[in-house]
Amino acid sequence: MEAIEYASSDEIEKIISTFGRLDVENLDDPNRFFVGILDKYNRALDEEEALRLISYEGHNIKYEKNFIEFVLRCIREYPDFHVFIGNLKSINNTELKKKFVSEQVNLILNMQKIITDGSLIKIRDISIIKLILSLSTREVCFSNFFFGSFVVIGNFDLSFPVYCINKETFNDCTKMASENGLFIRTN
Repeated sequence: MEAIEYASSDEIEKIISTFGRLDVENLDDPNRFFVGILDKYNRALDEEEALRLISYEGHNIKYEKNFIEFVLRCIREYPDFHVFIGNLKSINNTELKKKFVSEQVNLILNMQKIITDGSLIKIRDISIIKLILSLSTREVCFSNFFFGSFVVIGNFDLSFPVYCINKETFNDCTKMASENGLFIRTN
């Protein structure tokens, strides 16, 4: 797949220098960043609201487009884009067939053959970016999406942590989220 290439050692070092590690969700001290949660809702839901609003079958697919459009907007604004894929090889084929159409399943199976778990990659094809993001929004395989000065971390319930290196970037991300029907909430 020529639309996907591994990041260079210099690119990996730059991201690690900025964020401390590729699996940013495992940072010991995330407080050096401006952190928020990219979400469809402007506040954390209580248990009753979560059961009512996000536990139905099509919730994630209903709002997936908002997350995809947000990421595509981020790529236009911050083109230094990389994806860290943690566990692509462990995806269950039965789960794939339940959550994706056959063409997408075949593409994911092909990606499993060429992408090493724990890799930082660059993607040149928008359809592959969308597919990898869909793996996160559909809770199949979570990835970290790096944009030079911030990272969006795939997570459950369409609540994706966002780590920004400064307040200006955080404000830009918040604005782009709003323009795509999303919020970046802080706790």
